[in-house]
Amino acid sequence: MTDLRQYVIENQKVIQFVQDITPGTLDRYIGTLDYATARFHTILIKLSQDPLLADQHRQEVKECFDTIQDFYSYTNKLITSNWLTAPFLRLVLHIKGTLHIPKIKFLLEKINN
Repeated sequence: MTDLRQYVIENQKVIQFVQDITPGTLDRYIGTLDYATARFHTILIKLSQDPLLADQHRQEVKECFDTIQDFYSYTNKLITSNWLTAPFLRLVLHIKGTLHIPKIKFLLEKINN
């Protein structure tokens, strides 16, 4: 159970980042981060109600948490990047957004059923 609380505590910086960002700045990346974090927190709420289910999906939850943290990190790097590194960072974010972020949605669907 403490693992789930730790995820929420560590995600606070991501939530604050999403709230503080200027509208129009990298909207699609911020939107992706916002949706992923909201879904992840919904997963955590559902798992906190069923410890056996939480044990069963512990590894998948860890992977989803790491995905959100990586996406946040690269989005932060993109904001402070220069014109030379920005295309590479956008490519990394695109790959993470299309390959890894959907796993959060799939886990939520799996837990709901």
